[in-house]
Amino acid sequence: MDRRIFLKIAGTAAAGLAADRAFGKTGNRTAKVESPAEKMKGHFTLLQISSVSDTIGNSYLIRTAGGKVIMIDGGFEAEQENLRQKIADAGNVVDLWFITHPHQDHMGALSEILADRRGMTIRKVIYSRCTDEVLKAETWAPQNETDAKRYYSVLDTVTEGTDITDLHTTGGRFDIDGIGIKVLGVANPELLMNSYNNNSMILRIWDRRKSVIILGDAGVECGDKALAAYPEWFTCDYLQMAHHGQNGCSREFYNNVKFMACLWPTPSWVWEPAADWIKTKETRKWMDDLGITEHHVSCLEKDWLLE
Repeated sequence: MDRRIFLKIAGTAAAGLAADRAFGKTGNRTAKVESPAEKMKGHFTLLQISSVSDTIGNSYLIRTAGGKVIMIDGGFEAEQENLRQKIADAGNVVDLWFITHPHQDHMGALSEILADRRGMTIRKVIYSRCTDEVLKAETWAPQNETDAKRYYSVLDTVTEGTDITDLHTTGGRFDIDGIGIKVLGVANPELLMNSYNNNSMILRIWDRRKSVIILGDAGVECGDKALAAYPEWFTCDYLQMAHHGQNGCSREFYNNVKFMACLWPTPSWVWEPAADWIKTKETRKWMDDLGITEHHVSCLEKDWLLE
């Protein structure tokens, strides 16, 4: 069994403290990473929903032992029918829906569902609205601004009993049915480079025996900002790889996070890229160098379930 020492980020209260970490074979966790927070009493399962069309996107369905449902993102508009069915199978009620940022492959399905519920109940949506300056900064894809503004318009006109919360404060916590959710990152209006991705919400979710960190599409600056603010919270069993595992957070970021396994919301053409600008192989090498051997890739494990 490989062992590796990880140091907390320099300049923080945790600087200089080392932690042993053990790694198991793929699919078999043989060690627990201790949570920095108190143990919760509840339990959740997490479904990493695979794309039906092998497209890019984030989609996670969390279900608590008491039947509460938490959604994170949901994918493109084209994924909505598959997503509707998954939610229907879980009771057709979403208690809490987080959207990390306003790219179509994260908020497109929710936009369509909010516009036409078809009997689905959505009790609360939490997002962190980007400023107009952030939306205009992504000049390489002007359609993104149009899509984001349409999504915000849908949120602004929701009238069917859904609480819409625009969150701009980090450090907040949601306790639901015995599980904890900590907000480690929200929109960053000062980050105009890689603007939409660098305005990703970052979440840590944990129950009585496991923890997951969701990075959304966090870029280098977004990830570094959250890590510097909350170094003690960046420890988990499962880490969702930023920006589908390529061109996201930096190697130094991953070096300073304590985790055991990777979640890859990644289509086949990003997992095994042909184009030079897709840097997944670079990130995969970083994970190899860290000794990570447990990987759950959405294009390889259809609808993988964490229990």
